[in-house]
Amino acid sequence: MKLLGAEELLDAWEAGLNRPPLRRALILLTAALPGASAETVEAMTVGERDQHLLRLREDLFGQRMQNMAECPECGERVEWESRTRELLAAAESPALAADSFEMQSGDCTLRFRLPTSLDLLTVIDDDTGDSSERLLLARCVLEAHRAGTPCDFDDIPDEALGALGSRLESLDPLADLRMELRCPGCDHEWILVFDIAGFLCEEVDHWAGRMLRTVSELAASFGWSEREILRISPLRRQLYLGMLR
Repeated sequence: MKLLGAEELLDAWEAGLNRPPLRRALILLTAALPGASAETVEAMTVGERDQHLLRLREDLFGQRMQNMAECPECGERVEWESRTRELLAAAESPALAADSFEMQSGDCTLRFRLPTSLDLLTVIDDDTGDSSERLLLARCVLEAHRAGTPCDFDDIPDEALGALGSRLESLDPLADLRMELRCPGCDHEWILVFDIAGFLCEEVDHWAGRMLRTVSELAASFGWSEREILRISPLRRQLYLGMLR
């Protein structure tokens, strides 16, 4: 992974404007992975993708992440801190290197793979009316047998599909990061799913807003072009801004 300069990051941010957070995160990741195509990034497992996104976030903004949520019980704002290294520890699983897996549930044998970003994008765009979870599982099941006889996905028992969902979570833990939170106001406890794709996109939005204001100030004061300003080191940009202010 390469460290994105200000010009590259701003280009990636612009390319993702008015797109869903997942698509925007994939654009950022494609820009940060030399030689990777959009198709290659979409084909990564969700955990593999989020592993790269956490490392990209660390390269851009550091390890420390300030998070905020609203208590579902009383509405109070709850803030907590996490670190990319702590979350990346969940990615240390040999399962990510395998192409497919098998499991047994009752008389049902399933061969399956881990979900990818392309699977998620397809499910999001689906308008058949089926549940998103069922659509995702259908894309991940490669073969199904009941009592040794091949069967269609629709013939797989609900119990086996439930077991498959749990199995996917255990094989790719980074794809489903959960935070245990407690409200300091009402003492309510709940579980929050942490989405690094959405979190990083929001941070890049804030960064881009600050950067555009910086470019506007320096261009107006010194007559420099946007490209010239973006290619100045962050420290020197701040020093120039300090002189103006």
